[in-house]
Amino acid sequence: MLYRTIRTRKRKGTAGVLAVLSILLLLSGCASSGRSQPLKFSEVSLASEPAAPKVNQEAKLIVKVDNASYAKQEAEVQLQINSKSTLPSLIDMTKTGDNYEAAYSFPAAADYTITIHMYYEDEHYSFAKPLQVGE
Repeated sequence: MLYRTIRTRKRKGTAGVLAVLSILLLLSGCASSGRSQPLKFSEVSLASEPAAPKVNQEAKLIVKVDNASYAKQEAEVQLQINSKSTLPSLIDMTKTGDNYEAAYSFPAAADYTITIHMYYEDEHYSFAKPLQVGE
């Protein structure tokens, strides 16, 4: 009788451990199905058309994501435009094909720091990129 009680408890304990392990395995599978690596600075690029923007002339600013798992996701993208000689500006970008684009006229010739803010469902990234604007 004592042997049977010990044996029954052992089976129940083993079943409980297996159930917990199964749940953990299932949860780890769900977690790994999303993006496994964060977006890197080198995977986000800023370009302009024309390549060398001029003061008071409209330029097209283009953000490209070179990371397949992030490129296929929809993001809200904003550019924070800063220089030492002007007030900061914040502009919204529009997804066009594989890129994000916005038009902007720079008010002064200067070295600008363009901070790219990318808002994904559960993540926010910001990357500062330089841009020189001429006369």
